[in-house]
Amino acid sequence: MEAVNIQFAPATGTEEEWNEAYARLADYFRSYQLHNRIRRTQLILETLRNAAKAHAQDPTRTPTAHSIEQARLMLREWLGSIYSDLNLSEAQLEATGRLGFHLAGGPSRWPQFFLDEKNMPDDMAEAMRSAIRTSGPGMQVSKMTPRDIDLGMFTDVADDTFDRLGRHPILRYSVLIIIVGSVLGYLYSLFG
Repeated sequence: MEAVNIQFAPATGTEEEWNEAYARLADYFRSYQLHNRIRRTQLILETLRNAAKAHAQDPTRTPTAHSIEQARLMLREWLGSIYSDLNLSEAQLEATGRLGFHLAGGPSRWPQFFLDEKNMPDDMAEAMRSAIRTSGPGMQVSKMTPRDIDLGMFTDVADDTFDRLGRHPILRYSVLIIIVGSVLGYLYSLFG
């Protein structure tokens, strides 16, 4: 296992901003169920160092934004090496990688090798690829065009009835009085 080097002294940003970035990165890596604290700390520090370099070049963005961007970049590079044969887009790569890592049991079987491209065990990479290959065809974007609901004969009868009632106001009020009277008669029979 690689030694944990905790030296971190960013040239830009405040201590509070970098503490916030640290907390967000901890949450980010925890979302991958990376409960190995030593590995998580290594990854956070590596990511913060990369983010500090990026923040020095572009201080308009927060250290947290740079940190999450660096973490996602590291993740895409790592997953790209695992899924290089599947021809996935970046969005598919992240989603597929997350799914493959969990389906292969990565959080419990290989937490110390999460985002470790140099020392990645072959069985881990194969398990992650295999989990995705056996999960079925890839997702595809499909389109649905809106259509009117076809209720059959009921629609024609309802349209005819509303047309007749609309042309004859006396008939419309008569139907309304019959309906209200029926409801009141029913309520009277229940409580009377």
